[in-house]
Amino acid sequence: MYAQYFRRMLWLAAGMLVSAVGIVMMLQANIGLEPWSVLQQGMAQTIHITYGTASVIVGAGAILIAVLCGESFGFGTIINIVLCAVFIDALLFLGWIPQMTGLASGLLMLAAGLELLALGTWMYMKSALGAGPRDALMVALARKTGRSVGLCRATVEVFVILTGWLLGGQVGVGTVVAALGLGSLFNINFHLLGFHAAEVHQESVAETLRILRQGGKKP
Repeated sequence: MYAQYFRRMLWLAAGMLVSAVGIVMMLQANIGLEPWSVLQQGMAQTIHITYGTASVIVGAGAILIAVLCGESFGFGTIINIVLCAVFIDALLFLGWIPQMTGLASGLLMLAAGLELLALGTWMYMKSALGAGPRDALMVALARKTGRSVGLCRATVEVFVILTGWLLGGQVGVGTVVAALGLGSLFNINFHLLGFHAAEVHQESVAETLRILRQGGKKP
């Protein structure tokens, strides 16, 4: 009777793995990182922790601010923060994805990484087990300030890039490509997959617990 819920958990875990591969490919592209990765790499280098640990800290901070602004979160949000970080550190440790040394190869690696991140995000969002920590933060700030989500995202990402750069994170052509193109890439993938993110209700922890009590079947 919990089969439906179990399938959703598998979608979530698979999405985290695909996203992690995409993020590591962006790191190994070596031509500049997407905004949040700039911050996380800078933190990792400055306080001598792994990239995954920095990702956990940033994700936890984002969801804490969102909760303080009145947003809820789901079990998927917590799993997102922890599991993706574990996958990223494992992939970096194993060294299966080589680091690029040229602009052309770096751009190809970056493009592939961005595509995998978009697909992983689709898989994660499809599970509907809770918004990602950074997404929840953007929605919370938009509701709190009365500004658009796009404006809040742009403002936060400028701050994130600047902070990460000051900490030693890699800013380059890849940062510009990711910042300008990632949103459009998400939209293209979601359109081709027939996925309407705005129509998917992301469950809070309380809702998931209620579903489990009802036999694991989403109404």
